[in-house]
Amino acid sequence: MISTSTSASRMALTLGAVAAALALAAPAASAAQGSLPDVNGHTDKWVEEGSPSVTYDNGYQVNSAEEVKRALEQCNDSNVSCSSTTLESKQVTKWFDVDNAGMGIGPIQNCSPGAAEINQTLSGTRTFSWGWNVGASVDITLVKDKLGVGASAQYSETNTESKSGDIRITIKPGQKGMLQLGHDMEQRVSDVTIQGGEFGGAKISGLRTEIPLNTSARADTDVVACGATLKNGR
Repeated sequence: MISTSTSASRMALTLGAVAAALALAAPAASAAQGSLPDVNGHTDKWVEEGSPSVTYDNGYQVNSAEEVKRALEQCNDSNVSCSSTTLESKQVTKWFDVDNAGMGIGPIQNCSPGAAEINQTLSGTRTFSWGWNVGASVDITLVKDKLGVGASAQYSETNTESKSGDIRITIKPGQKGMLQLGHDMEQRVSDVTIQGGEFGGAKISGLRTEIPLNTSARADTDVVACGATLKNGR
């Protein structure tokens, strides 16, 4: 026969274990539901800041983005084998101010003395694109199929993707504001190993890619004081 005190002790231990498990699980759930870091898309130069280089197996090295891209394009050759290693990966939300499509204007300004509060619905469209630091246009087939970067379903499958949104904006006296659209992006730094091709093989260091995630754009407002600057510099 189990005593009352023993049963109570076992129940306390069980409840304590459950509480500990919930305490451990809570931060992970909170992190998954939290928003990503915000980035000003007008000023962010993360892609361009990276300087890629290629070192061939014979020791020849070059830091020109154009030459790195030429080396990378060898991966499209069926006789060349390429693989990538991720060195850094982060996700951010890039925000852009968007002109009001309905009125064809930029910021709504409420800067005149004695003006009343302005309430208006704004709408607009923004195109979000794949990017890399070896040229303007990204070869998505090469990046996805040959290097495996952005190959899963969570990434956009098109080079450019237009997103639309609308939102109600309130501009108080002494303020100006615009619609802004944000899109979740992955920023990744990779090294690429090339086997075969020119000089027998090569290693590309510091390849940066920026890929739109397969999510909907978010609409928000960018409102500042009349003497301040919006995200787009206006």
